[in-house]
Amino acid sequence: MNDERQLIDGYLDEELTPDEERRLGEWLAADREHIRQFVRDAQLHRQIRDAVLARQAQTDALAAVERAERKPSPPLARSLAEWLAQLFAFPWTAARRGACLALAACLALLAGLGVWYFGPTVGKPVLAEIQGAGLSLKRAGQTLPAVAGTRLQSGDVLRAPENVTATISFAPEDTRIMIEPGTELKVTELSHGKRFAIGVGKLEASVARQRPFRPLVVTTAQAEARVLGTRFTLAVITNATRLEVAEGKVRLKRLNDGEEVRVGAGNYAVAARGYDLAPLPLTGSILREYWTNLPGAMWTELITHTNYPDRPDGWNYLTNLSSLEMPPDWADNYGLRLRGYVHPPKTGDYTFWIAAKDDASLWLSPDEEPENKVQMAHSRRAASRDWQRDAAQHTTALPLTAGRRYYFEVLHKAGVGDDHLAVAWQPPGGTREVIPGMYLSPFKLKPK
Repeated sequence: MNDERQLIDGYLDEELTPDEERRLGEWLAADREHIRQFVRDAQLHRQIRDAVLARQAQTDALAAVERAERKPSPPLARSLAEWLAQLFAFPWTAARRGACLALAACLALLAGLGVWYFGPTVGKPVLAEIQGAGLSLKRAGQTLPAVAGTRLQSGDVLRAPENVTATISFAPEDTRIMIEPGTELKVTELSHGKRFAIGVGKLEASVARQRPFRPLVVTTAQAEARVLGTRFTLAVITNATRLEVAEGKVRLKRLNDGEEVRVGAGNYAVAARGYDLAPLPLTGSILREYWTNLPGAMWTELITHTNYPDRPDGWNYLTNLSSLEMPPDWADNYGLRLRGYVHPPKTGDYTFWIAAKDDASLWLSPDEEPENKVQMAHSRRAASRDWQRDAAQHTTALPLTAGRRYYFEVLHKAGVGDDHLAVAWQPPGGTREVIPGMYLSPFKLKPK
């Protein structure tokens, strides 16, 4: 938020963060005139909201706008200017001139707000781009050709098979929705906002600022995402919906209990039964540092190397991780350090396992601070995903809290021959699994 008017608008739309609410409270307490401005804005906001909620008034307003669009008329600013010119041609006193000027400003504001709140949605959904072959479009029970330039209607269902992507555009409005492979998307409503339903798959959207009370809404079996303007990604996986927000804010509601959360830029949330609904930092990435031409097969030989820990031969951020498991047979005679954070999806006790060839150790911190890490598990000469070779491979049950992040570190030393590395956990009430990438984020290196 950049100014007080934006803070007021955000408060009335219930979109302020706690810090922004504090700033608004300080601004209101600073001057009685600030309180008067807040009351005026709140009254105007309520009047417009009540008008929008009145179905008949909304219908009449939309009809009037459509009639006005069909009939040529001078621009609003020009009409007001002509009216003011005629008004000030009379010998008004200075006081009356001031009152009329204030009245004209109010009329201009109300006219602008009327167009904004009651105006039709800008742009119609069109299949702008299709990559690959096989996209299907079903309309009223019939399958139609899905080609670039096709205008979409309410009730249309798009199915993108594997290796096919499609983009829906609302030009000239700068709103675009990209459907990724393996996605089924239904257009459910267009007359009073943009509403879609995704049965399976993933979409990425860049949404221009929408009309108040006419957000873009995407529903899944588990959740509803409500957007006024932002960039986000929504994915439907087995019994869960994952929302990632790149810009702005998105309101995510879990359908089975109605619980809601606002997800801001750089965060994600998962809506699923048994999982805490909370915004968490974006995940799916960890830091990898490696040392090459390093003989031996013990992880202690890595930490005693002259270039460890600050001078690795290479490093990168592993992105789009599906799980905490490295590709097999990466190289010979190397040392590896993985660093990042785990984000538990629910509060409870977690047990961790590590399986590696030749030698690896797992370190965990009771918080997000690296200096508090403790070695918790160790694996030597275990087969791929062999969690039971010896008792040292797993930790005790560790209490973790949803909404927090915990620093972890993996040290791996590989000699000659095949190599592999994987880390698993068992969440409370769940079964053991290699830690999914959606619950991992990277440790960030500081610039040197």
